[in-house]
Amino acid sequence: MLIRIVLILLSLSSMYGLGLRIEKKELGSWSKFVPILVFAFFWNFGILPLSVFFAENLLGVSELAFAAIFLCAASPGGASGGLFVLRAKGNPALGGMLIALLNGANTVLTPLIFSIYQGGSGFNFDLFLKLFLIGTFLQGLPLLLGLLSKYFFPKFFDPIAPWVEKFSTFCLVLSILLLIFQYGEYALSLGWIAWIGAAVAVGLSLLPGIFLFNSTQDIRASLSMVSGIRSLSLALLLAELHLKQSETLLTVLMYGTVMYLISAIAAEFWNGKKKIQT
Repeated sequence: MLIRIVLILLSLSSMYGLGLRIEKKELGSWSKFVPILVFAFFWNFGILPLSVFFAENLLGVSELAFAAIFLCAASPGGASGGLFVLRAKGNPALGGMLIALLNGANTVLTPLIFSIYQGGSGFNFDLFLKLFLIGTFLQGLPLLLGLLSKYFFPKFFDPIAPWVEKFSTFCLVLSILLLIFQYGEYALSLGWIAWIGAAVAVGLSLLPGIFLFNSTQDIRASLSMVSGIRSLSLALLLAELHLKQSETLLTVLMYGTVMYLISAIAAEFWNGKKKIQT
């Protein structure tokens, strides 16, 4: 229960903090981001799930752990990606657009992709409505509130933005510690192949920013970090609904631990490259 509360606070604060960092001029030039958004869409809902599917097969991950890792790979749009975008000195406007796009699309596409993977029937309207409401209240509204705060009351909210980021960072560190202390002993029982499989999947998800050689540093960092952070809440919900196996749920939580740790390293990598350029 506590880990869910912390993840919710992480989602709310990171999206609100991202909204506070978006400048008006960045929103006005949104059209230049369209090719990046299209690339991110196909990467996260096509290339990445397929790549993880073949990689996990080659590694020989157990069936239930395999299903959990694949589910995480097919669940983009994690709200905590906003915090990593800021840490990596990415573009806040692009980060917000990417999270909004992926989170909006995952309400339909992630259940559909996972249903195809399982050989199921596909679209479920009740599930879509539930996911849509979760995404709206935990991601969409905090981002919008941050934008409105920045737009109408910049003198008041600009000094608050660093404290919002610090609170998000605290929630992130606390969530990692809770995952380790609450589930670490059980997660270790999954075996080293499952851990390697999760690390490989996270590594693949962080790759797209590297391919955009002609893009600026902040755009590449934003794409990499948003793609690297998956929606754990969505993955856990679908695992509970469709699989109902403790090994699968533990693997999702294990994936979250690996994801946050590797993504934190990747954020420092992009941050370091930004400092070198400046």
